[in-house]
Amino acid sequence: MNKFGVEPFDVGYGAAFEAGLKTPQDVECEIVEDGGEFTVHDPIVTGPPDGLAFVDGSMASEARLTRLEDDGTVSPGLVGSWAAGAVLAHGPDPLKIDHVTSGRVAIICGGDPIDLPDQPAGWTWAGEAVHGDMDDARHRLARLMRNAEGVLAEKLASNGWLTVLDGTLSQVRRSQTTPVIGYVKTHHRRMLAQDAWVRVPELATGQRSSIFAVNPETYGCYLRVGNTGPWASPWAGIVRLEVPAQVGEGEGQKALDQAAAWIPRYASAPHRDPRAPVNLTPIIGLERVLRRRNGNPALALRAVRAAILQLNDQTP
Repeated sequence: MNKFGVEPFDVGYGAAFEAGLKTPQDVECEIVEDGGEFTVHDPIVTGPPDGLAFVDGSMASEARLTRLEDDGTVSPGLVGSWAAGAVLAHGPDPLKIDHVTSGRVAIICGGDPIDLPDQPAGWTWAGEAVHGDMDDARHRLARLMRNAEGVLAEKLASNGWLTVLDGTLSQVRRSQTTPVIGYVKTHHRRMLAQDAWVRVPELATGQRSSIFAVNPETYGCYLRVGNTGPWASPWAGIVRLEVPAQVGEGEGQKALDQAAAWIPRYASAPHRDPRAPVNLTPIIGLERVLRRRNGNPALALRAVRAAILQLNDQTP
């Protein structure tokens, strides 16, 4: 294990490992497997899943809004788009992108929603309002995307797909009897006791850690999906998998083992993506499609400007 390491740093996504020295956010999750002792596992499964699905979303803030209120104050807002979809892997068939959905929204801070007039070429926006500031508006846009991801992941899992959701399980119902696998690429805080935490980098590609209770509703484990090279930092290539605790320890372990056995096969290569290997190859392709579904930012801004001009003309 290297004492020093280096990884590409993408300012758009942040570093994969952001857990610094001891902070108030650190937790010591209980290990619920292997008698509470940290253990390295080599997942063994009898065969490929009947179907493997990768779910992800994309969003874009396209314009800032302002509204002059009756009392003379100016309320900010934003116009943005979101999209969500899945990549389906079924036996020897080629990977298939499917179930893509998208939307556009105008979110204003305070007061009533803004109803932007529809524009030619299919430019339409749903109007929403939030109580708060621009951070709340951005969170609302993110929640629309996350909700769409969660609904799609639940649907695919209910139909028998081993479903991997890019991100945490925050928008997945915990009553799911068929588990959705959360796939978390960034580590913001220490989540195990120190003696177990320092052993996570011991994982080799395809190995997972003992399962631990992320919270009362979620089980998790660490998995190394790939190796970025001899210059890599100790945590490079490590992700956290999550599964709803509602399914029980046995089914949760089975789902995590199956995911840990198959996910590394889809790890990306450094020459294809700066977030390799943790940004999976199917997700890279899906991200491109979803960004196209979000549309051209310059054309989106032009449509918003036309809608605002029309709205001002209609406002007494």
